[in-house]
Amino acid sequence: MLLLAVETSCDDSAVAVLDENGTALAELVSTQMVHGEHGGVVPEIASRLHMKILPELIREVLDKSGTSLDDIDIFAATAGPGLTGSLLVGLSWTKAVAFARGKPFLGINHLSAHLHIHHSSVVEFPAVALLVSGGHTMIFHMPSWNECILLGTTRDDAAGEAFDKTAKLMGLGYPGGRLIDQLAENGNPSAVRLPSPLGNKRVPEFSFSGLKTAVRLIWEAGDVSCEDLSASFRKTVCNLLVSKTVYQAGKLGAKSILVAGGVSANSLLRISFKSECDKRGMKLFLPPIEHTMDNAVMVGRAALSALKIDPEAHSPSSCNTFARWHGEKLSPLSC
Repeated sequence: MLLLAVETSCDDSAVAVLDENGTALAELVSTQMVHGEHGGVVPEIASRLHMKILPELIREVLDKSGTSLDDIDIFAATAGPGLTGSLLVGLSWTKAVAFARGKPFLGINHLSAHLHIHHSSVVEFPAVALLVSGGHTMIFHMPSWNECILLGTTRDDAAGEAFDKTAKLMGLGYPGGRLIDQLAENGNPSAVRLPSPLGNKRVPEFSFSGLKTAVRLIWEAGDVSCEDLSASFRKTVCNLLVSKTVYQAGKLGAKSILVAGGVSANSLLRISFKSECDKRGMKLFLPPIEHTMDNAVMVGRAALSALKIDPEAHSPSSCNTFARWHGEKLSPLSC
């Protein structure tokens, strides 16, 4: 069985061909660099570029995998959450080709897909998962791959958004999370005292807007270097993410911790999670750096997970995009 997966939820066009075990025979990601000129993703530009990039990207992936559309048994694409215009490009193409060829189509939840990057690993359950990206910061309890229960999310900004906006404030450019991580390596994480909003580790919710305001006031005062402020900011955010996740894992008797999303590429976050999990004898699952950002492999693995639960699983042709997810139980199939 071969599956073609498509991801276009934001500014990355991604396609992958996977086998029944979730192994990628070929994958490609095309990142739209133009948004750096605007200090953030411009939705209309993103959707138009997806339309331009996606067809050729699909052809390249099929060639790279040594397959053709005739060989594909199942098609899957992200339905949401994300930017509506961007989502429509990938979802519409994938639905259309599946319909034309009489093959099953699955509309996938982007949040679940991020967690399912670990689906090919031997995860010991129960587990606690942290999804931390530019648009989301969430903690989930996972008794199994079939159950994913939301414990808490952010009340305002996501952690990745806070990184990007802090980088923009310091004139570092967009996207800025990686740049802050690099600068922090040469800074003193104790140089600046920053607040930790909702800092109680027992509360599985987050807030980063007040932290951003504190950073802005300190930066505008002009008494701190980029390196020191980056290091102090990174340390504060990572402490919040790690302490809350590890506490929930201990409280719920988790055997594993899963971390996913763009911010999971942060070097301090990875080191901190490893240290805490080693102390407690918990298994830690971090995605490879190339799979921390949006990619189609995670979409394909989420689709395979849905098919493992129900081999007849599929989405109707009426499956549509959605910008936000407002649920308590997360599942791979969005519609």
